Amino acid sequence: MAVITKSEAIILRKTKFSDTSLIIQLYTRENGKISALIKGARSSKSKIGSKIDLINHVEIVFYNKEEKDLQLVTQVNLINHYPHIREDLDKIKYASAVCELVLKLIPENEPNDKIFRGTSRILHLIDKSINDESLLFAQYMLFFIKEIGFEISFNKCSNCGAEIDSASGNAFGYASGIICNECNEDKLLTFQFSEELFNLFKCLTTKNNITAYNIKQTENIIFILEKYLVYHNSEFKGIKSLQML
Repeated sequence: MAVITKSEAIILRKTKFSDTSLIIQLYTRENGKISALIKGARSSKSKIGSKIDLINHVEIVFYNKEEKDLQLVTQVNLINHYPHIREDLDKIKYASAVCELVLKLIPENEPNDKIFRGTSRILHLIDKSINDESLLFAQYMLFFIKEIGFEISFNKCSNCGAEIDSASGNAFGYASGIICNECNEDKLLTFQFSEELFNLFKCLTTKNNITAYNIKQTENIIFILEKYLVYHNSEFKGIKSLQML
């Protein structure tokens, strides 16, 4: 039996279907990640089609059938289309990378209100930011990794469990996380931290304002976290959106 359902959602992907329709992937607040059909969305007369674009934050009404892989959307109301993102290639790149993480690494039909709120908030921050997109995305990645169950500890070595009391000599093991100076032997399988980079990485997990950083540092952190996700998810091959520029 179909249940008429209303939910906030973020549009992750859209695909043409038949002559006039669309199939879209959505991350909804109440139902998690779902796929849905919108009949006639590509028609010039459609009132819905203009609201269906990647990254858009919308409110949808759909017929929810638990036994179906494809739901039917009947109404879409636009909440935010993030106009500044669409005017800037860096913003597009990192906003698309946010949606790609959700699309590839969140299971179907598993709602998580914290991840939904965090995702909609980071898109809002990227839209409003001034040259801080890479930093914001690095912060989002750490949040996302924690919420899907692979939290990284900055206080103890992931190899020996010893307290990490210095910012120098540490490394990141793609299989395990932060490695202390004593365990930092196999340099082929780790990323070697400078003291500045380690401090920035650790600071990203706090609520402190970060002013002293450069884009190379944030790109290194994103690279590290992407490799970490690839290691822990055999079907995940990396974030294609980051290769846009």
